[in-house]
Amino acid sequence: MKIEFHIKDVVITAKQKALFERKLLKLKKYCKDEPVTIDIYLRDESSLEKGGIDQEVEISSVIFGEKIFAHVTDDRLLRAFARAHKAFERQVSQIHKQKIEKSHEGTDGYITKALRALRLKK
Repeated sequence: MKIEFHIKDVVITAKQKALFERKLLKLKKYCKDEPVTIDIYLRDESSLEKGGIDQEVEISSVIFGEKIFAHVTDDRLLRAFARAHKAFERQVSQIHKQKIEKSHEGTDGYITKALRALRLKK
């Protein structure tokens, strides 16, 4: 798993970067057999027109042939990352769950049909 940072107008420390990497590397369990690149976009979208401080975090990747994207804007960078990470992890786990269910459909079908023919339960 490869993690790429794209930072614009935001200052992050090495400790924060290590935290982001550590959190995202936990997602490796969902895609063990597939090479994955996760892009993290950290931007400062503050301006006088908007009237406040806006830290924007985007996490995106292509996993199992599907584009996964999480985008959060908040006044604190770490809180924005935590929310984006949670949304991203939820999407990845859903896709992983669907992939497992699809793989089990083919193997279970023959046995279930045979048991139904005999009017037995599994």
